[in-house]
Amino acid sequence: MQRLPKLWIFLSLVAFYGLRHIPIFAGLSPAAYFLSAGGREARHCYARVRTNSEGEEGVNTCFSVKKGIVTKIWNDTPESGATHHTGYAYPGLWDGHGHVLQYGEMLHSVKLYGAESIDEVKIRIKKYLKAQLDNDYGTPEKWIRGIGWDQANFGGAMPTAKDLEDDPELKGKYIMLDRVDVHCTWVSEAVLKLLPNPLPYVPGGDITTDPGPGVFCDNAMDLPLGQWPKPTVEDRMEYLVGAMKSLHSYGIVGVHDAGVVPEDIELYDELADLGLMTLRIYAMIECPVRNTFCGKQVRKIKRHDGVLSVRSVKLFADGALGSWGAALLEPYSDKPETSGTMLIEEHDLEKVVKKWYAHDYQVNIHAIGDRACHAAIRAFSLVLASSCPHANLVSSPEILLTTQTACMAQTQKNHRRLRIEHSQIIAPADQALMRELGIIASIQPTHATSDAAYALDRLGVQRLNESAYRMRTFKERGIPMVFGSDFPVEPPSPWEGIYAATTRRSPAASGTWRDGGWYEEETVDVGSAFEGFTRGPAFASFMEKHGAGEIKVGGWADWVVMEKDVVVEAEGDPEALRGEGLSGVRVKETWVAGRKVWSEENEHRGVGWFGWARRLERVMGEVERVLGQQGL
Repeated sequence: MQRLPKLWIFLSLVAFYGLRHIPIFAGLSPAAYFLSAGGREARHCYARVRTNSEGEEGVNTCFSVKKGIVTKIWNDTPESGATHHTGYAYPGLWDGHGHVLQYGEMLHSVKLYGAESIDEVKIRIKKYLKAQLDNDYGTPEKWIRGIGWDQANFGGAMPTAKDLEDDPELKGKYIMLDRVDVHCTWVSEAVLKLLPNPLPYVPGGDITTDPGPGVFCDNAMDLPLGQWPKPTVEDRMEYLVGAMKSLHSYGIVGVHDAGVVPEDIELYDELADLGLMTLRIYAMIECPVRNTFCGKQVRKIKRHDGVLSVRSVKLFADGALGSWGAALLEPYSDKPETSGTMLIEEHDLEKVVKKWYAHDYQVNIHAIGDRACHAAIRAFSLVLASSCPHANLVSSPEILLTTQTACMAQTQKNHRRLRIEHSQIIAPADQALMRELGIIASIQPTHATSDAAYALDRLGVQRLNESAYRMRTFKERGIPMVFGSDFPVEPPSPWEGIYAATTRRSPAASGTWRDGGWYEEETVDVGSAFEGFTRGPAFASFMEKHGAGEIKVGGWADWVVMEKDVVVEAEGDPEALRGEGLSGVRVKETWVAGRKVWSEENEHRGVGWFGWARRLERVMGEVERVLGQQGL
């Protein structure tokens, strides 16, 4: 794949920042925008430094940083002469499952979360159109995009293309709106006219025809997506810049980007070469043709600066529960004519997992329903067993089983770290196998509180009691967990995720289960929830040796400054805030590799046009110097 010209990207970004007046890295010199942290050692002292390291003892208040690495941690006092900043230093947080460019696109599209009727959806679209500076939205070249609708809020029936066409202000416009789980999309009549007539059967997909056409789910989404004018490089850079700034405001320093196509991986790498990536990304490859092997179209990447890592792949076993797409072993309780949709048949899943495994990739499978999770666990078991052929030399069946299982578990822990993304409904027997093999459960705590509105209807009491939305059960059984949000499906705030994990209540003011936790026996303690967004993602991405999710000597200097000391084990600190206070915590600053990449103070102060004009002038001087050093 041809790499993008660095000079063009660099100047495009500089021009974009200036034209949009966005203080992406407010308060920094131009050199600090584009270059790594300098070689001079810097001291940082706070009211307290929580290292999050295993066996952390005593109280620390200071640490020093050189070239983006923590060099020393110690306890100091204001009387010593060191400058102590207000706030509490915590390790930078990671989202273990998000979608960076899609989140950036969402920030620039129609937000339909919580819309309670089709009329409200149309009102929001028209309000969005009136707020745009240009009037070319809704044309064949520039579709109206949105995300967040849920048919459960409309009475349960799927919307139709005619619902949009009936509005005179939207008639004839090209519109494509993703469901809240991004497993269905709702299109307008103008988009329908671009598709084959009659619409074809799509394996692993569903096209709604009752009460009318307009909604395409899972693999059938490829039909309208194939006609959609893809975002330009400039669009994607705009999405990335907006996403990084927003994510940093929550204290996020890194993301497991769950499904990145090869061309976007190249974009990330080019921007990282220029020092413009302030967010660490652990990218899961998503092939242009889903659920295939595309290892020859993309290269493994392990950057020395730790900004981008590419060594894993994302596969998709099924759809989502809300749209009856999650593949279940038994029919849906509220729709007994279906058991959901496997996006790839079990034997084909085993083949593609084997192919990626043979090329030494970590394999991560999207699996929500218990049938899909069973298929993923079986596929993982087969490839792990292939790494332990010596166990077959054991004569006794009992010893063989024990020896091989132990070998598979060690292979998983030390070398493979295979993951099930979502892990929402898993039969008890499969939970036991996950524990034995150490298969990682990638969980989004806010999915439980969001799905609570319909999970009982979909699954019934028995499946909910035994199989669904486990967290404490996984922890007690020793199943490794990594937490995330699945943004833009859910808000990216890890603090809302911690709130949901520790209370099983919805962080949203209008959400379900505000009073009393939903299956609260599955709550975890605050420390475990915090680990799910720090050390959990570090382990699940092979980054624990770099100190991801910790503040430790020799580790990456990534941290967040909090207004309050919010995460403390209750028995260790009786003044600790419990789960109730976590959904509204304030982040003061976010630092990555020893650089301040977001500041609440500068965000509130803002930077005006004239400030940006002066800054742009200085940046252009820096451009000449940096590009000269790079020989461009």
